[in-house]
Amino acid sequence: MVVDNKMIGHRIKQRREHLKISQERLGEMIGVTYQQIQKYEKGTNKVSAERLSSIAENMKVPISFFFENAEEFLVAEEREDENYSIREKKALSLQEQELLDCFRLLPDKDAMTNLVGFLRSLCKKKNLL
Repeated sequence: MVVDNKMIGHRIKQRREHLKISQERLGEMIGVTYQQIQKYEKGTNKVSAERLSSIAENMKVPISFFFENAEEFLVAEEREDENYSIREKKALSLQEQELLDCFRLLPDKDAMTNLVGFLRSLCKKKNLL
């Protein structure tokens, strides 16, 4: 599987919008212009490993975040069906990403276990599981 510039750019934009920061602000954080951020997000310019690491650090995600759901993204890019949406398939919505981000910030395994247990019981109560 080849991960391309568009996919990485899409994930940068998704995270930036989730954090509610402008292209200009992200550029300031990593030492580039907002025009460069635009080029990264559109997939026009490649993001070097060093720059991607800086973006990940400043946006508080692991570098693997930019490669998650790569297969679904590439399939969506290749499909000609205009109604196909990666969000409808398996890409995370902004709410799902926020939930995951918060989950990863929990201080210990007990807190994680408790939260998962709560969500599981809520889903069972609503007959979703």
